[in-house]
Amino acid sequence: RVQLAITPASAPIRGTPELLVQALDKLMDNAAAFSPPGGTIKIALSAGSREWLLAVDNEGPPLPTALQERLFEPMVSHRDEGGQGIHMGLGLHVVQLICRAFGGSAIAANRPEGDGVTITLHLPMAG
Repeated sequence: RVQLAITPASAPIRGTPELLVQALDKLMDNAAAFSPPGGTIKIALSAGSREWLLAVDNEGPPLPTALQERLFEPMVSHRDEGGQGIHMGLGLHVVQLICRAFGGSAIAANRPEGDGVTITLHLPMAG
């Protein structure tokens, strides 16, 4: 299940739309991979003082504290070794690269309830 919480009617940024779509695709893939069956993924867009905050929040296991700072590095993954297929640990690294190309950043944090993770993109407002 996916829930949307989009407050602004539009959110102009300086950047390539195709790259933002690629970042969202990687975030959704990551959230789906860690969500339990029947879990909910929430996508929220809100305005900060000078940036848009685009958050993808999923239920599931929390991030180990040591991994939170390294999650966006290449070849870093929190997936089980027994998972299906090969996982290179590059998706969130690409998300961070795209955010930085737009002049922003991506941050991962455990949900306050401790039952999942929120990844928030900080994207400067155009203007």
